[in-house]
Amino acid sequence: MKKTSLNDIAKQLGVSKTLVSFVLNGRGKEFRISDEVCRKVLETAKEMNYQPNRIAQGLRTGKTKTIGLIIADIANPFFGKLGREIEKEAARYGYRIIFCSSDENPEKSKQQIAMLQQSQVDGYIISPTIDSEEQIRALLRAHLPVVLIDRYFPDIECSYIVVDNLDAAYRATTHLLARGRKKIANITLNLDLVNMKERTEGYQKALLDNGLQVDEKLIKILPFSHDNTDVNKAILELVGDQNDRKADAILFSTSKIGVMGIECISALGLRIPEDVAVVSFDNVDAYKICVSPVTVIGQPLSEIGKKAVQVLLNEINPSRKNAPKLQQIKLKTEFIVRKSCGA
Repeated sequence: MKKTSLNDIAKQLGVSKTLVSFVLNGRGKEFRISDEVCRKVLETAKEMNYQPNRIAQGLRTGKTKTIGLIIADIANPFFGKLGREIEKEAARYGYRIIFCSSDENPEKSKQQIAMLQQSQVDGYIISPTIDSEEQIRALLRAHLPVVLIDRYFPDIECSYIVVDNLDAAYRATTHLLARGRKKIANITLNLDLVNMKERTEGYQKALLDNGLQVDEKLIKILPFSHDNTDVNKAILELVGDQNDRKADAILFSTSKIGVMGIECISALGLRIPEDVAVVSFDNVDAYKICVSPVTVIGQPLSEIGKKAVQVLLNEINPSRKNAPKLQQIKLKTEFIVRKSCGA
């Protein structure tokens, strides 16, 4: 089947190929093409299934209408859903996404950034790994548009979209304390990541503000490459001994850890919340269908995705109206109470 060309669209509408090119490259207003004509060109292009040649388009306009997205861990449901929201929002502006997953590996992230540069993406949305600061600095030195999501580097002047992790963990821990839980554990990841560090700080602050000491034995820090073995070991140390149960509640800092942890709790024959109460970050579907549906800290995935794309497009197109160059946005989470915390 013959591919639809700019000439085909121009002939269908009785206009010039140049006019069609301007509209499809988002330059209609710049050349004072009426909104009605722009609408007709876009509708006809869609009806005729026009597929732009991204490489040729990039040579003409300096833009490929592509965004490089590097998420931290595709196996984590949080990042899968966030990636989908970013893709949906980018499509609204005619951009496509090139997906990468760094698996929390800085060397892999470095290789992926190099690949995206070779692909001439217009900008980057990145959930950065630890030890990837220089990678981000290099992009910024090259004056390439970059927006960080989920976590950021405090010492790097870069746009980012994150949530208020300290406040979220503080509210969750306070909620457990209000339910009479006094031995609250926190299972988290490497604290070199600012979001994990802030979640642990919020947990600790809630304990201290309620007159309790922080027991370091109740904080379990797992490696990034954690699996069921690592999570099971942490759960066994916290609640495995029925005669000496160290924890009566657990705050999971990620849903990936939480799902594994709840599986282990169930395998031990323990009941949620009677034997141990549970709260987890991220509102994944699995939590809604547990025997005791899980109380969660819901992150606003749609809002994060929308803002990440919009902030990046402001950097890609600095001439956009009211487009500040640097935006560092911290969003509120939603605390969703279910049965896993008890009465």
